[in-house]
Amino acid sequence: MKKMFWKDASLLFLLGFGMLTFTMSSCSEDDCACEPEEEEQVLLPPVALECDYFTQDRVLVNDPDRPVDYLIDCYMKISGDVQIQIEPGVVIAFAADAGMSFRDEVGFEALGTPNEPIVFTGTSANKGHWRGLIFYSSNSNTKLQHTVIEYAGGKAFTEMSPHYEGSVAVAHDARVAFDHLTVRDGGTHGLQLNGGNSEVSTSALLVTGNEGVPVKISAYHTHILDATSSFSGNASDFINVVSEYYAIEQTARWNKLDVPYLVDGRVHVKNGGHLSIEAGVELQFKSSAYLQAGDMLPYDYSIRIEGSPSAPVILTAANGSNWGGLHFSFTQEDNLISNAVIEYAKGDFAAANKSNSGAIYMHADPKISISNTMFQHLPNYALYAYTGAGTSRPDLPNLSLDSNSFVNVAKGNEADSHLGWGGGSGVSYP
Repeated sequence: MKKMFWKDASLLFLLGFGMLTFTMSSCSEDDCACEPEEEEQVLLPPVALECDYFTQDRVLVNDPDRPVDYLIDCYMKISGDVQIQIEPGVVIAFAADAGMSFRDEVGFEALGTPNEPIVFTGTSANKGHWRGLIFYSSNSNTKLQHTVIEYAGGKAFTEMSPHYEGSVAVAHDARVAFDHLTVRDGGTHGLQLNGGNSEVSTSALLVTGNEGVPVKISAYHTHILDATSSFSGNASDFINVVSEYYAIEQTARWNKLDVPYLVDGRVHVKNGGHLSIEAGVELQFKSSAYLQAGDMLPYDYSIRIEGSPSAPVILTAANGSNWGGLHFSFTQEDNLISNAVIEYAKGDFAAANKSNSGAIYMHADPKISISNTMFQHLPNYALYAYTGAGTSRPDLPNLSLDSNSFVNVAKGNEADSHLGWGGGSGVSYP
């Protein structure tokens, strides 16, 4: 079993590569009551791994006589189809800017246990000291379990687009599972999960103490995060839903977490996509961000915002003044907004070339039920229906409204639920 004093002893080893000896007990010859003297324990320095060490299958073993088992002092780019296994209890230390990149069909299993976690640390206990781990490999056996990654998030993995950084990054086409993974005290964000066409699963994450957001993630992956994980205690406590790979084309649920979501841009639910948002979720949107349910026939897509009286879903502006809103077109699925707070939505939807419309924009009479929802601090309408150049109020037979409230809505009137209509920009009615 790995000695639990490894964190205190490791720097002594890494700075001097010396050996420490400990006498477990001693006594004089005249002291007849004392226990026999035990053998001294000799603690060994880490084994330094060459940069090309992983050109063949390897198993890294836990040596109880080494508080730090291995030392890596370069940025390893591991390729091919080699298989790497790390035993429970192994501690690997990384020098400044060092790290590991897993490519091609490389298999990587770091399977620690609750009593013997695997630890990836730095030769210096400073945030951002080493680079971290990045996964490009499409090997489906790649998994980190009961593993700690600390003091990483230094130099970026890539300098040009796509730009990957953080303590752990998952790139395009990668396959990886994280279970009971701790990412702490990093120099930037903890996890970057926005690689296209990647497959990632997570459970029981602990991401804390990082100098950025805990997670950067694409919209199509955001549902993999759930309440088994904790993301608080970072410099900026948001799940950052980034602009890359913004389409949701499957059934997905955004779960209530211990931090809010921060949405950078458009999130587009389409082509069989069905997004539900759990009670208690808080979504903050940057000024150009919005949610959209829209696509071609057979119009199989929906957004369901499913708050409760005690845990409403909050949709608000990250800057405290404006964001896009919700855009629905054609869909005849059971779109729902219930027990929500929608505030500061300006009605700007860049992809549809619409601006200054309403917090909820409706094109081609989509089916929507809105109930027990507070609309507040809106610079335009609460609801807006596209009628082109038509000046008459639309019938909207697919719109159901019940027990909603309105505070400080600039346009329309409360008796008509602050409904406006028109071409979506420029002249609007009433």
